[in-house]
Amino acid sequence: MKTRTFIRSRAVGVAGALLLGGCASPQTQGSSASWANAYPTLRELTGASDAILVGTVQKSTPVPAVDGIPFTDATVAVKTWLKGTPAASAITVHQTGSAARDTFVSAGDPIMEPGESSMLFVLKNSDGTYTALSGPTGRLLISGTAVEKMPETSLAESLPGTLPELIAAVKRLL
Repeated sequence: MKTRTFIRSRAVGVAGALLLGGCASPQTQGSSASWANAYPTLRELTGASDAILVGTVQKSTPVPAVDGIPFTDATVAVKTWLKGTPAASAITVHQTGSAARDTFVSAGDPIMEPGESSMLFVLKNSDGTYTALSGPTGRLLISGTAVEKMPETSLAESLPGTLPELIAAVKRLL
């Protein structure tokens, strides 16, 4: 598996949100994001991923800011590995933003919350954590067997309607 360094493509927007946030009363600030890469098809998303898995968030923990940009690490219990070498029964997904008070969240890429189940298309960072490809594009939410794209995804094509159908589609692309 090729290790990639996490790209902070939202630094300018994040810094602006933080600077403007200082002018307001204490509250969580919102921001919008622009992603470095777009993955309009499942084939492109699958091909660009170091790992693809189905899992459930166990916990989300704010971590120290880097250059003034807040981050959150989500511990995800892995149910199924579809691509990549199974690293462990749980992985850490590093995400820009924090739901902590006086910080910000991206409206299109909300912080992963405990209990959230998803199929994740991720890159492995040099520190062993993972990052979802293009934020919301690399997170497909699961409710029962239904699969749903995040609101600000670049994934333009329709997805199979159920998780078993999506898993079969991804396996055909591997």
